[in-house]
Amino acid sequence: MQFARNVYRNFAERPRFQILSDLHLEVGHQYDTYQIPPHAPHLILAGDIGRLIDYEDYLAFLTRHIDRFQFIYLVLGNHEFYGLTLGDGLERAAKLEREKALSNKVIVLHQRRHDIPQLGVIILGCTLWSSIPKEAEVVVAAKINDFKRIVGWSVQDHNAAHQLDLEWLITQVNIARSQIKSRRIVVVTHHAPCIKGTSHPEHTSSDCNSAFATDLLDNGCWVGVNTWVFGHTHYSTAFLRNGIRVIANQRGYVLNPKGENALKKKQEKKKHRFDVRNVTTLRAW
Repeated sequence: MQFARNVYRNFAERPRFQILSDLHLEVGHQYDTYQIPPHAPHLILAGDIGRLIDYEDYLAFLTRHIDRFQFIYLVLGNHEFYGLTLGDGLERAAKLEREKALSNKVIVLHQRRHDIPQLGVIILGCTLWSSIPKEAEVVVAAKINDFKRIVGWSVQDHNAAHQLDLEWLITQVNIARSQIKSRRIVVVTHHAPCIKGTSHPEHTSSDCNSAFATDLLDNGCWVGVNTWVFGHTHYSTAFLRNGIRVIANQRGYVLNPKGENALKKKQEKKKHRFDVRNVTTLRAW
């Protein structure tokens, strides 16, 4: 843990976050083998880390990493709820926070605000389920596994959850902006806040885009937001939209973990590759 202590010391006053999502540790049961080497004091996990039905394994994974970071910020992805009802998944997520082994260092961002005053940062997080329009409901319900694997989950439930998350997030951004103008606001969601640029170009015309992203960044509600972290699309990227830095660092499904490094080498020159060491330093205004 010496390296982790050095990270804390060297960057104690700088708002640096290691950002990862979509580890999908449930694939091949990688909970006990996957490692996140610390490269920043704070770790953001933007959903689909694994499944909460695998509670003990999920807990063991977090416990193994708890001393490597000052805090771990966890947003719940759709896969966290697979095999459970939404309510059961939320109960298990709340239980995680109370686990003694995690030393009060895991912050579940389910409609949750967390302030880091020494860094001048406010973190706002929620799943932000997407908005599925009426004309896409039938095809999305047929093609997207959420409606088969989340117990009792329907398109109507999905859209209702989107509205609740969106209303909460807009309200919290307004509150944060009015309270402390000098603090930088970081939004963390699992689903993407816009369609263009958040998934591989081959999916541009997909009839299921609305299950992954909702166009929100042009509606003028996000004044004061510095950075928006998302996941879900299995597409790593970083771009600026209306003054907001939009970032994703997504691993996706890895069926053969032993071959992951070889795959990474093949992707070295590609802009949109996943990097477990990915660190974001918040820019000044």
